[in-house]
Amino acid sequence: MEGILALSLTGAFFITWLTNRHKRKMRELELRSGQGGTPQLQAAHQQISYLTAERDQLEQRLRNLETIVCSVDFELNAKLNRLASQQLRALPSSVEHDETEAVSLGSLQPGSRLAGRFVIKEQLGAGGMGAVYLAHDEQLGESVALKVIAGAAVLDPGAAERFRREVTAARKISHPNVVRIHDLGEESGMLFLSMEHIAGTSLSELLRRHGRLDPHQLRPIIAQICAALEVAHGAGVIHRDLKPGNILLDERQQVKVIDFGLAALPHLEGMTATGIILGTPEYMAPEQIRGQPVDPRTDIYALGALMFHALVGHPPFRGDSPIAVSFAQVNQPVPPPDTIVSGLAPAWSQLVLKAMAKDPSQRFASASELLSSLPTS
Repeated sequence: MEGILALSLTGAFFITWLTNRHKRKMRELELRSGQGGTPQLQAAHQQISYLTAERDQLEQRLRNLETIVCSVDFELNAKLNRLASQQLRALPSSVEHDETEAVSLGSLQPGSRLAGRFVIKEQLGAGGMGAVYLAHDEQLGESVALKVIAGAAVLDPGAAERFRREVTAARKISHPNVVRIHDLGEESGMLFLSMEHIAGTSLSELLRRHGRLDPHQLRPIIAQICAALEVAHGAGVIHRDLKPGNILLDERQQVKVIDFGLAALPHLEGMTATGIILGTPEYMAPEQIRGQPVDPRTDIYALGALMFHALVGHPPFRGDSPIAVSFAQVNQPVPPPDTIVSGLAPAWSQLVLKAMAKDPSQRFASASELLSSLPTS
C-alpha cells in the first residue's frame, strides 16, 4: 500500500516534469518551425503529436493507479471491519443481573431484551456491520426490524454522533416506498436502529430464484425506486449503497428501499483509511470509487447497475476481488444489455447505458428524469 502511494506521488511529480518539458519543447519547435521550410514544420508537428500522446498516456496510467489505490483502501477497510466484528464476538457477553435483560456485545439471543423495550424474536440476517433482528417493540406494541451496528463502527468514539446525524437526515424521508425509521439508540457498546418490519422478500433473493426479470416485471419496481429516490434526494439524502439487497418487496409487490443514511456510517467523504466506507463495488459509481464528491447522479448510476443485473442476470462488472470490480467500473465500457439478452428492447439498453455513463454529467440528472424515460414495454 505504501509502495503504491509512493508510486502515485512519484508519478504526479513526473507528470509535472513532463508537462514543463512539453511546454519547453513546444516553444522550441515553434521557433524552429518559423525559421525553416515545410519539412521542418512537418517534423515539428510530428514531435508535438508524439509528446502530447506521451503525456496523455501517462496521465491515464496515473488515473488508473488512483483507482487501484482507492480500491486497495476499500478492501483494507472491509477487512478491518470484519476483524473488529470477530473481536467483538470473541469478547465475554455483557450480562445484566436480570436474565431477561441479557444482551451480548456481539449478538442478541431470542428472548433477550434491548433498551428495556425491544424483545428479540429471531435474527433475520447478518453482515459486516452487524445484524438485523425481528423484535417486538413493547412501547409501540408492534413488530419491528432492529438493525444492530457492531464491528469497527462502535470502536470509533465519534461513530454514534455521526450515525445519529445521518439517521436524523434519513428520518426526513416520508414516502410509501421508503422503510420508516422509528428510533435510534445505543446500549452495551452497540448502536441500534428500529424500523418498519416488511414481510416479504428482497430483490436480490428474487433474482437468485429467477435469474433475471422480464422488463414488464422490472418496470414497476424501477418506477417505485425512482419515486423513493426523488423524495430522498429532495431531502438532501444520497443513498450511496443502492443494490438489490436494499430493495424489499412486500406481499403486494410494493417496493421499500432500506438503509437510507446507513450507507454514510461512519464517514463518507471518500474512500480513505480514516473511516469505514460502505458500498458495494458492483453498483458503485466511478466518482464514488475514486473518493470524489457524490450527488443524486451517484444513486442514478447504482440504479442503472441494478437494472443491468435484473435484466441480464448478473452485475455489469464482475471480478475476483473488489479491486478488479472497481477498476472495471471506472475504466471499462458497460456492455449493452441487448447484446447479451436476446430479444431485449434496445430502449432498455439505452436507458441502462445512460444511467451508467462514466461522466455524471452524461447521466439522467434526476430520478424523475429516469422515470419519465422508462420504456413502456
